[in-house]
Amino acid sequence: MRKASSWLALVGVLATTTAGADASGKRRGHVSVGNKDWPEDDAIWVRENSPISWYHNFHWNVTATYASLPQDQLEFVPTMWGGGVNDTEFLANVTELIRPAGGGDGRAITHIMAFNMPDQPYEYGGSQMAPADAARAWMRNLLPLREEFGVKIGLPLVGDPRGGWVDPFLRNCSELNEGKDCEFDFVPLHAFGHFGVLKDQIGKFASAFPGKPLWVVEYGYPDQNLSTTQQYFNESLAYLEGHEAVERYSWFGAFRSTVSNVGPNMAMLDPWGNLTDIGSWYLGGEATGTPAMPNDVPRTDLCSVENPCGGKNAAATVTGTRDLTLWSGIAAFGLLLVLV
Repeated sequence: MRKASSWLALVGVLATTTAGADASGKRRGHVSVGNKDWPEDDAIWVRENSPISWYHNFHWNVTATYASLPQDQLEFVPTMWGGGVNDTEFLANVTELIRPAGGGDGRAITHIMAFNMPDQPYEYGGSQMAPADAARAWMRNLLPLREEFGVKIGLPLVGDPRGGWVDPFLRNCSELNEGKDCEFDFVPLHAFGHFGVLKDQIGKFASAFPGKPLWVVEYGYPDQNLSTTQQYFNESLAYLEGHEAVERYSWFGAFRSTVSNVGPNMAMLDPWGNLTDIGSWYLGGEATGTPAMPNDVPRTDLCSVENPCGGKNAAATVTGTRDLTLWSGIAAFGLLLVLV
């Protein structure tokens, strides 16, 4: 078995400050996935001088590790993943975030994403909503947040803007809104595949919604070898940073390689929670030389609850000022539920 790297190695990585760390402005984001087995990993993405300025987590509530961080340090973007046709739970929950009923400081929510792939069935990760149902949920839960608090709302995230779901949704929404258009402020999208897929997706959405900012909220090139994945990462990152229509983006890979459902090389952490090259590059650092999946660490036999990966690993905790305190701990392996 490959020995876990020393905590001093990660101290060096976390302390690294490069010109690239501030280059992305507000564009670079973080897909915060469920991480009950290694919650300490969450703090890696908000190290001091991290270029990550926002995150989403498929939920209305903040990720626990980031609860102490104000919006101007790390912006949380709630997601109404689906549902809400016959209730106003999302509206009530986000209103409580913004304006707590018990008083005190609220969270300055400025953006919300709506409905994750409503045009796709549940078995493919979609929220499986008919356009008419989504329109009712929009009117009940999202439009009031826009009207009362000025929150910017994203168009429902669909696979293809020309796929026949968006137009009926907008028509239904307008009918429910007394003939007024249901306005949206930005357009989220996914892009999984080779570089041509990314360019095609951005081109299609930019053409379908001219003038609207695009958010590439999940992207990557799944199940490729290391060199292909790294080439794609560097090419796509430069492309997204330079594209005038792209307002925000977030690489899908903030997890350990042993629990990745998109291939180990898209993961930004190795089995012990150390940054891979892609993980370090995404944080504005230098290559670490750490492989996502060492040859002597198979995904199955070696890594399990009974026989966890590695031993000691470098991890971090977060404070409200984004300073990090390193500690060593034993990492227990378990199943990470990754939603796409």
